[in-house]
Amino acid sequence: MSQLESSAAEISRVVLPEVKIHATAASPARRRPSLFRATLYKEWIKLRFYWLLMLLGSVSFAAFLSLRLRHTHQFYDAVAIWGAWIFKSYLFFESYHYFPLGAGVVLAALQFLPETLNKRVRLVLHLPLGEERVISHHLLAGLLLLTLVFVPAVALFTLTAWLYFPVEFQQNLAFTFAPWLLAGYAGYLLTATVLLEAAWRYRVFHLLLGGAVLRLFFLGDFYDTYQRVLPVFAVWTIALFLLPLFSSYRFRKGLES
Repeated sequence: MSQLESSAAEISRVVLPEVKIHATAASPARRRPSLFRATLYKEWIKLRFYWLLMLLGSVSFAAFLSLRLRHTHQFYDAVAIWGAWIFKSYLFFESYHYFPLGAGVVLAALQFLPETLNKRVRLVLHLPLGEERVISHHLLAGLLLLTLVFVPAVALFTLTAWLYFPVEFQQNLAFTFAPWLLAGYAGYLLTATVLLEAAWRYRVFHLLLGGAVLRLFFLGDFYDTYQRVLPVFAVWTIALFLLPLFSSYRFRKGLES
């Protein structure tokens, strides 16, 4: 037994320090958060108060419209409401249609305006990670926060439509509401593009182009107006993600002409 104990002690003396060294070398990599999580946390700390106000406003507005529909059902019979839905395109959530666009523009302004006014964004752009990757993470963080503003309202509208309208209305709700949400994302990306742009003539160009294109999201006032062109609008909104990256490149290089 003494020989076995001495052998075990010798093995522990040789092996355990190596295990501790490997564990110590590997632990910082495991504890280190990802760049996106760090960026998301930074943007959350900066925007959390304004984000909570936007979320509260979105949910309160959606609840008000849903309660107004409930009030309408109490005072009018089903035939009248059905006729208003079919022939007059009654949209109980129509008053919400500019809210996503306003939320996207305001969130982008709150996120990027302080950084560009004080030129603090230059510090971020000069990190050895590449401005495309850094700005992409900031944009993704902002889009995630914007999505979390929209989701409760969409869920509330869907529940309200399920309670008071037939199943066919659910599809109408999706095709009618989707362009307004895309307008919110497009407004966010275009605002970020304008704020990150260093040259004023490019800022004016982006403002005019964005205003003209965003108007297309609000031309329809009937159900399923955008059903056929909705994929095109979605692809165009995704493509807008490239504009802030180009503007950030110009901003880092100081290209003001």
